[in-house]
Amino acid sequence: MIGRFTIFKVFLNSFFIQSAWSFEKMQGLGFASAIAPAIKDIYKDRDQASAALKRHMVFYNAHPYMASPILGAVIRMEEEVKDGKLDAGNITSFKESLIGPYGAIGDTFFWGSVRPIASVLGVLSALIWGLWGPLVFLVVYNLFHIWMRWFGLHKGYKLGEDVVEYIKTLGLPEQALRIRIIATGLLGIMVAALIFKLFKTGMFGIQPVQIYQLFLITGFITTATILLAILLRKGISVSLAIYLLFLPAIVFLVVMDMLQRVG
Repeated sequence: MIGRFTIFKVFLNSFFIQSAWSFEKMQGLGFASAIAPAIKDIYKDRDQASAALKRHMVFYNAHPYMASPILGAVIRMEEEVKDGKLDAGNITSFKESLIGPYGAIGDTFFWGSVRPIASVLGVLSALIWGLWGPLVFLVVYNLFHIWMRWFGLHKGYKLGEDVVEYIKTLGLPEQALRIRIIATGLLGIMVAALIFKLFKTGMFGIQPVQIYQLFLITGFITTATILLAILLRKGISVSLAIYLLFLPAIVFLVVMDMLQRVG
């Protein structure tokens, strides 16, 4: 078995898996570079180590964060190849079979869900706390992808080929949908916060309103945004969802106008 420090070096190398990207092999060279410390630890013979590295200097292209479970599993498989328990061709087949699925899962979860919610939280934090906003964005975003890089690598090494079932149990596509709904609600809160600051300061000639009215505006925009997300999730078209929310919006504006007159 390889040492913990070797696993740590593979973890660090995984951050640079796209640093040698090319149209011919995509992330192939980066994958080989990431796994190199483990290969050197497994194969003490230089010729065997060279042959193992050559197996990984081929075409490979998936989401960079989702490479970690594959890296861990491949390290375990290389140990089994060295012990004569597994054929080296199985490693190539294993990697190729996960390129498409893990690319799609990673894009949906990290690019399509985690990055938007981290961005919204960052902007919202900037509106409330100023320069803390970028820090909030970095913390939220890095929590997700560093978690996948670290625990994915360890689970892959522990489970080998069975890491595929582990990743499946995480339900990342379903989690991505939930995160997008939350991000939509937070987007509504962010818009409400912008309106709050605008009306509170009376910018651009707008008459400042009362605090309770600002809370009503915030609550309505947030509720409407969440309802819109739920309607879209149910399969209702965007146009119909907007029409369904149009009447409550008119009622809300009438109520706000009445409150403004009374105030």
